[in-house]
Amino acid sequence: MNRLFHFSSLLLLPTSLCLSGCTEETTDPLPRPDTQRLPAATVAALQTDSVQLAPIQTELRLEGRITPNADRLTPVYALAGGVVEQAPVALGDVVTAGQPLAVLRSAHIAGLAQERTEATVNLGTARVQLEAVSEMHADGMASDQDLSLARAALQKAQAELTRLRKQTDVYGTAPDHYTLRAPQAGTVVEKHLTEGQQFDPGQVGSLFTVANLDEVWVLADVFQSDIEKVQAGLPVQVHTLSYPDRQFAGRVDKVFNVLDPERKTLQVRVRLANPDHLLKPGMFARIHLTQTSTTRLPAVPSTSLVFANGRRYALVVKNNSVETRPVAVQHAGQGMSYVSSGLAPGEQVVTNNALLYYKELND
Repeated sequence: MNRLFHFSSLLLLPTSLCLSGCTEETTDPLPRPDTQRLPAATVAALQTDSVQLAPIQTELRLEGRITPNADRLTPVYALAGGVVEQAPVALGDVVTAGQPLAVLRSAHIAGLAQERTEATVNLGTARVQLEAVSEMHADGMASDQDLSLARAALQKAQAELTRLRKQTDVYGTAPDHYTLRAPQAGTVVEKHLTEGQQFDPGQVGSLFTVANLDEVWVLADVFQSDIEKVQAGLPVQVHTLSYPDRQFAGRVDKVFNVLDPERKTLQVRVRLANPDHLLKPGMFARIHLTQTSTTRLPAVPSTSLVFANGRRYALVVKNNSVETRPVAVQHAGQGMSYVSSGLAPGEQVVTNNALLYYKELND
């Protein structure tokens, strides 16, 4: 057990045997926590790193999908039933506010136009009748009641014409057509009509959906075991298959409170700025979420630890000696291991070929 560390034999090993720590378990006898003094030149040749006191960082990777921001998503409904005469806008087109999406011919619009014409005539008739009754009332040939009825008829005719004017103004000036226009600038993400199609607004939903894609959402599912690692406000990095060398920065915007009844997962939402519209609805995305804890523990590279006999060990270098020291790892992630016991900040641990050195020391 306590024999000289033959570093000369290790220096002759081919580089292909350079194994990382925590990747192989040995069944050697448990090492004693004693140290072995080594020549200063040998210790100087070791690759070591200092134990750092650092906050625990946990990383979570999720799979999600790009979706439009629902707060900037506007459905466009039919104002009246009819037949589609023109539908110049295609799915995926970028439109401006007020741009025509479709032109529709409607019998309902034609009926309203006819009613407006009739209401205009009725208003003129009511005015003539009121003038006649007023003259007769002045000559004593009409009663006060006749005058009141004539005035009421005029008011009713005016109200009817005002109603029809407001209603027809919604559809435009054409007597039997109306134009469906984009309510906002954006991208057409849904289209449910074609030229020649006849429809009743009570039987169809939205004909178009226009989305402003300057900001998009990423929706992802979190397994129950990882729910505690997610909270609103955490920064995330998003990667897509379309842009493998580019990452998009965002934050967790919302953590939903209800589990999916089938998948038994919790959904989270990430907001992403998308000024260039590179991110398209429907794209798959990988989300890397990192959370920094307020708890600080001694941290070392995970490759510096050896897993043997059901425990983890670090090779601590001090005063030309190497000690095989058992450690308790509380958390590991992103290439770092955070230990709750066994190491102190500032100590030096072997980081290269730790498993080979461990075997040499403890055979």
